[in-house]
Amino acid sequence: MLRISQSLCYRIARYLFRLLRREEARWEVAAMAFLVEVLPCLKLENWDGRILQLVQIYLFKESRTMRLLVLRCLIVLCKRPSMAENMQNLSEGLTEVLKDEDREVVWMTLSVLSELLLNRDVPIASSLALQLSEALRPLFDNDDSHVQLLSIHLFQAVMELVGEGGEWALQDCVRQSLVPLFYHMYDENQFVAKASWEALIQATIFLKKWNLVRLLESEELWRFGECLLEEDRDRAEAYLRQSAMYLQSPQKSIREAAIRLTGEPKPSGYLSALL
Repeated sequence: MLRISQSLCYRIARYLFRLLRREEARWEVAAMAFLVEVLPCLKLENWDGRILQLVQIYLFKESRTMRLLVLRCLIVLCKRPSMAENMQNLSEGLTEVLKDEDREVVWMTLSVLSELLLNRDVPIASSLALQLSEALRPLFDNDDSHVQLLSIHLFQAVMELVGEGGEWALQDCVRQSLVPLFYHMYDENQFVAKASWEALIQATIFLKKWNLVRLLESEELWRFGECLLEEDRDRAEAYLRQSAMYLQSPQKSIREAAIRLTGEPKPSGYLSALL
């Protein structure tokens, strides 16, 4: 019975491939939906090139439904070691998809990137690391806690896995992550708060800010912001500007942290001019 079912699956898959290669709009969504269901039944050694070719065509279609189906397809594929290696070339394209405004699309894209990058422990090229870190940083403030968590974990991994010589290229982006990660340590979601604390430790190690590392490791969180402003005076104004949005946070704990940091005594009119 299994042999008959597999044979039928291969026949269906071949037909679906033919439909999808034609790029006929009226059949695309239905064909991709069926392909996603058939994929787990297929041995993919001889199919990987054809599948990835279709992915590169359909991932960037304007249709939300199609994009979600392609991402479902990739989640299935990247769990197979034989496919995951061949999918590395998709990483830059997937990074672009992180700019999508649809939360589900972003969450699924983060899931695919996590499978490709986190679970393989291989160096990330500096160009991809920079592109990825710049796309991830705005997602720390996403309204969806799942998106926040995945983006923070992935950002931490990028700092750890960036290839030799790539650290310098990431310096500015990592510095810009310090303030968002600091405030999200006060997030009401304890998983987000813990992930932010861990990523902030990695960021301060990456930047070789050892005094700040010690504060975080000793859990003197309340002193971190003050010491950051003192140690990095050339960037203090930029850090305070970043803090402005957190004064309007819907979460009381984050608002209070922002008030404490921006409420430090400053010359008359200094803070209001910044904000």
